[in-house]
Amino acid sequence: MLSKVVRSLATMLIGVLLVFLPENAVELLIRVLGVAFLLPALISVVKLFTTRNDAKTFAKVAISVINIGCIAFGTWLLVSPKTFAELFILLLGVALLFFGLFQLFVVFSKRSVKPMHWGFLIVPLLTVVTSVVVLANPFETVSVVSVVIGVCAFVTGCSDLVISLVIGKSKSTDVEKTVNL
Repeated sequence: MLSKVVRSLATMLIGVLLVFLPENAVELLIRVLGVAFLLPALISVVKLFTTRNDAKTFAKVAISVINIGCIAFGTWLLVSPKTFAELFILLLGVALLFFGLFQLFVVFSKRSVKPMHWGFLIVPLLTVVTSVVVLANPFETVSVVSVVIGVCAFVTGCSDLVISLVIGKSKSTDVEKTVNL
């Protein structure tokens, strides 16, 4: 349950960043992604060569090559985020599509356990429609697409949080009913 709440809050934070800082948020998110590639790879390379390891030489070389690739890619994302801005918007559109479809799946699968109001379908459907529109034309003005995706991400995060809390309550009451039988 905690991971669902954290995921929802992270989605809402990304949405707020994209809405209020549309020009800078995409670059900031790309730089954060660059750090996410760079730091673990650097730590892994340092750890690989500083600790005594019984790993075979081929495995050490393969891990080193992968880590060097991650370091190079992370550095490239940090140095030149504008190169990836349009690609990042496209990837965010794909992520929102999958997230909206996942929410629809969760709502439909939980309707058999607990009756849910049809209002729970509105946000996932809007998320899917918005992501399809973004995917149909991702290379327009990045700031406009950022705001649209940001609003959608924030609303999706709020919806996911509410759905998680409602489903979490229904699971606990179902368990209590089973225990009391």
